[in-house]
Amino acid sequence: MDAGPNDRPAQLDPASLPKGQQARRQHIIDVASDLLVADEFERIQIRDVAEGSGVALGTVYRYFTSKEHLYAAVLRDWSATDPIKHGNPVDVSRSPAERIRERLHHSVRRFEEFPTFLRLQSSLRQSTDPIVSEIFAEFSDQVLTSYRAQLADLPAGDAADVVSIVTAVLTHQLVLFGLGRQDAAEVHRLLDRTVDMIFSLNGTS
Repeated sequence: MDAGPNDRPAQLDPASLPKGQQARRQHIIDVASDLLVADEFERIQIRDVAEGSGVALGTVYRYFTSKEHLYAAVLRDWSATDPIKHGNPVDVSRSPAERIRERLHHSVRRFEEFPTFLRLQSSLRQSTDPIVSEIFAEFSDQVLTSYRAQLADLPAGDAADVVSIVTAVLTHQLVLFGLGRQDAAEVHRLLDRTVDMIFSLNGTS
């Protein structure tokens, strides 16, 4: 018999934890995030996170099955706290092209400011851990939802196609940027060109 959503382990369903444990888990995520701002994912050890959090190593593993699991939660939280995704109504006085253009440039600027999060994203995208894959899918959905919101006044099919195309270009260019094979100015330029071509062909300004 398959397990229902209420039967998921606490590691996968943090909302089922008592409030105190939820707070401790969030503190571990916050400390891990601070460490990532200063260093690369590959160099950070779970022991570093435990020491920074003031908890035993086993306590970290009580909430996270692996370092990848922990840092998938870090990436999802980092994305969820992006101000552009919360409380900012879509400015319908601007054209759809202007809105999606600004959203794309915002993504690039954020990764310019936090390049270690970009390289973390690339690492987690390749993970075969089902827990990490599930959390990464939630992260991706957050991002795509925020893009689609910028085009809510377009026909749904058109908006979905535009988001698919521009995020594919964005992802590829960010991978190159993260590898040091593309500079940020060129990433911004190519995104502008992508938006210009899409909307000129679509006839929507």
